[in-house]
Amino acid sequence: MTMWTSLDPADVTVEPGARTSARLRVRNTGDTVEEYRLSLVGKPSGWSRVEPDVLRLYPGSEGTAEISFAPPRSSDVEAGPLAYGVRVDPRENSGARDVLEGRLTVTPFTETRAEVLPPALFGRFRGRARIAVDNLGNTPLTASLVVRDEANRLTFDVRPNAVQIAPGRAAFGELVVRPQAVRWTGAEEQHRFTVAVRRAGDDTALDLDATFDQRPVFGNWLVVVGGLLLTAVIAFVVLWFNFSPKIVSAAKEIQASGAPRPAPQGDGDELPQAPPPSDGAGGPTPGGPTPGGPPPLADGGPPPPADGGGGGGDQGGGPTGGGGAENPGTPTEGGTDPGSGGEQPPAPPAPTKTLPPWRQGDARDLVVEYAQERLAALDNACDLKPGWTRGVIDAQTKASLVCYQRAVYNDGIQNGRNSAAIYKTDAEGTLNRATLTSLWAQGIRVEQVKYGTTTWQTTQLMAAFWWAYNREFDDHDLQVARLNAQYGIDHFRNNTSKTTKYNDNVAVHIKDYQRAVGLPATGTVDGETLKKLIGGSVM
Repeated sequence: MTMWTSLDPADVTVEPGARTSARLRVRNTGDTVEEYRLSLVGKPSGWSRVEPDVLRLYPGSEGTAEISFAPPRSSDVEAGPLAYGVRVDPRENSGARDVLEGRLTVTPFTETRAEVLPPALFGRFRGRARIAVDNLGNTPLTASLVVRDEANRLTFDVRPNAVQIAPGRAAFGELVVRPQAVRWTGAEEQHRFTVAVRRAGDDTALDLDATFDQRPVFGNWLVVVGGLLLTAVIAFVVLWFNFSPKIVSAAKEIQASGAPRPAPQGDGDELPQAPPPSDGAGGPTPGGPTPGGPPPLADGGPPPPADGGGGGGDQGGGPTGGGGAENPGTPTEGGTDPGSGGEQPPAPPAPTKTLPPWRQGDARDLVVEYAQERLAALDNACDLKPGWTRGVIDAQTKASLVCYQRAVYNDGIQNGRNSAAIYKTDAEGTLNRATLTSLWAQGIRVEQVKYGTTTWQTTQLMAAFWWAYNREFDDHDLQVARLNAQYGIDHFRNNTSKTTKYNDNVAVHIKDYQRAVGLPATGTVDGETLKKLIGGSVM
């Protein structure tokens, strides 16, 4: 051996969000000048560093380096002991390399976030809501859900009344609120209630305020209309009994006079046969193509660039103009085929959607409704015009999707304003991961996502990363996707924005995404990162 090494201390403890360190000592026991390169291996290496990372020592001399550990306060950093190693590589005598093993213990922390969705309920006999609980800590969470109202005017049904949540996950409880007394007439009455989320082993609770507006069964307008109708009935009865018309039958007079009875109308011949249906130039041919519609598109690779080029989107990177597709000339929903001779029977209901992508004909879903709200707010040639059906990809929504996807692709190919990767995973006219990543990233500017700020754009950024990361889906993943979609719907429809703080957890997600798409892992949002997101680059 040409060196002697020591790690002091070999076992350290650190709290997430804090910093601790250990000291590495290296002594050159050889007879030549040696350069030692130092590096970390193991799980803590992502948020640890060695300073300096190179020691140049004369024979018999000794040098020290500091190993600092700074785990972020994030659910991604699991609590408990983590093994790590410090590798020492001599430059001249590479065969004498050494790895010193140490152990870092990360202490647990708890952080819980909860919401009532929606916080304001309306109804005559009941109201329904969902209780969303997020475990932002690094240990499993068991929480109980208790609902109460101070006036004792409501009854509550919570299922389940306790949830178990892994770190970085969310769970949902279903809440049904019922008034104890039915309100038949009068004005609306507002009841306030509180949802308490209490962690097991912790006396403190996270209280969520919500309201239930109880509406009367018979509104004021119905009472007024009923009164008017009752008055009219009474007036009619009074007039009827005060005025009795004299009714005289002429049957006996006709019989007594011997006048002939009037003959029945018609000549007694059979009705003519109905004409056969036209199959010539007089009407459309059943099953033929709808006039004015575009040719069918392939379900695979990118289409040829559309005329007019792509646009720039809301705030740098999305579609703004040309490259859109015409709306297909499909019949309106609930219409009939002009060549079928009659009304068609209703189509069977579509099955419940459990996995992306979403296509035309799928059942209603909140994720699709968010995409529609985002497309309707584009304010360019591809925006979704009024008249679409919420939550389903109808013909109008599909045309807007096709226009948006083509515009993103063309803008990336022709102008280099994005990565133009949207067609690598998404088929044209379908709503999948790349298109959702691009839609969520639309409108984000670099100056709006800075460390320490709390903005709606950071919420957009995390939702875009979520779609870029997830390759496989289960029921829980779809619940998270629909929760994020509800945030987006509230932002565009109700002008209420869910804000998120740009902290170490966000920086870790940015680094992971930048590494996955081939960018320098800086942990800071820059123009190149936004180009990748808007272009639909996913893992």
